[in-house]
Amino acid sequence: MTTQREMYSEIGALIGAIAQAFSITEAEAIAAAEQNRLGMEFGRDANGNPFVTATLDGKIARIYQGAIKHPPKAPPAP
Repeated sequence: MTTQREMYSEIGALIGAIAQAFSITEAEAIAAAEQNRLGMEFGRDANGNPFVTATLDGKIARIYQGAIKHPPKAPPAP
């Protein structure tokens, strides 16, 4: 069973990863969550690896334990 201390540690790590994914400070990530600007969904990729999809102001990042992935950018219009 996860203790409260472990849970808060995991939440802190997730906030840190979100801040890193969007190049913002942890305080900005917390404020975005408080302002309902930050969305999170849990999922698994095709290989069964768990991740969190985070969205912030139209930007998307997929956060894995130890890795952050962004969707490919669309090529410029001709």
